[in-house]
Amino acid sequence: MSDDNKITFHAFTELVARCAKVSSVEADAYIHQLAMTMSEELETGGDIHLYRFGRFHTTHVGEQAGHDPNSDAPLTIPEHTRVHFRPYSALRFAVNAPFRQLRIKELTPDKTAWRMRSGAWILLALLAILLIVLGIGVSRMLTQDASVVPAEKASAKVELASPVYEAPVTIAPAPATVTTAPAEPSPPTAEATATIVSVSSGDTLWSIAAIAWGDSYWWPVIYAENRPELSRRNPDLIDIGTTLRIPALAGSVNSPRTADLRLKANAYRIVADDYQKLDNPRASAFAKLAARGINKLNNK
Repeated sequence: MSDDNKITFHAFTELVARCAKVSSVEADAYIHQLAMTMSEELETGGDIHLYRFGRFHTTHVGEQAGHDPNSDAPLTIPEHTRVHFRPYSALRFAVNAPFRQLRIKELTPDKTAWRMRSGAWILLALLAILLIVLGIGVSRMLTQDASVVPAEKASAKVELASPVYEAPVTIAPAPATVTTAPAEPSPPTAEATATIVSVSSGDTLWSIAAIAWGDSYWWPVIYAENRPELSRRNPDLIDIGTTLRIPALAGSVNSPRTADLRLKANAYRIVADDYQKLDNPRASAFAKLAARGINKLNNK
């Protein structure tokens, strides 16, 4: 690899030959055949999914106006087809591993604008606190005024007061029937608190689970929840525009309850079964994780 972090085609051919334990001629032929096959598939509008590597696909770009970068003269860019590459989660996380500790920070060219914006937020917060304090003081004054009114005049004052003063009127004794205990509300179901997510370009079940729960390893739960409505029973493929339901957990991913652990174990088993039908080598690993989770639940 050169000093500018680039690798030449010859060096790449030697690297493939050394890793595959073949000759340089065979490696060169394989690379050219792979590139030719991918080009033919992309030219016909097809998608290419390389396991543990990424996805190649094309999009059509219509005619649009532009400028010549040399003369800055206006020109018309004709319609064309653009090739896109989306790496799979494992590759993307491995490449970005040295930068995981970094966080996005908004930069503004004018520091004065940042200070003015911060000052506006501080002023707004102080105004909210002042309104709360005034509201508490007014509420106390109204409560004190109502407490010193004689019982025989309380009803008359309540009738003349605005609806705001109806809350302190608690002079009349409550009927005996109101002491009955209210019915215990039924626990909310997962459907009532489920979150709806629409899949955009570049989204994966791994990344959606990381955003929704903060733990990417719970992604099989999302796949199992939406599996009946998915067009393809492949855990590694998800169509853009698909609407997914994110089920609500009884606890959390950091402190899951028994129902959450059972939901996760069953989801891993469903993913293992679909991987098995696709002859995906990851099926055995997911089957072991599902069996381990079910055994832990049975031993409790």
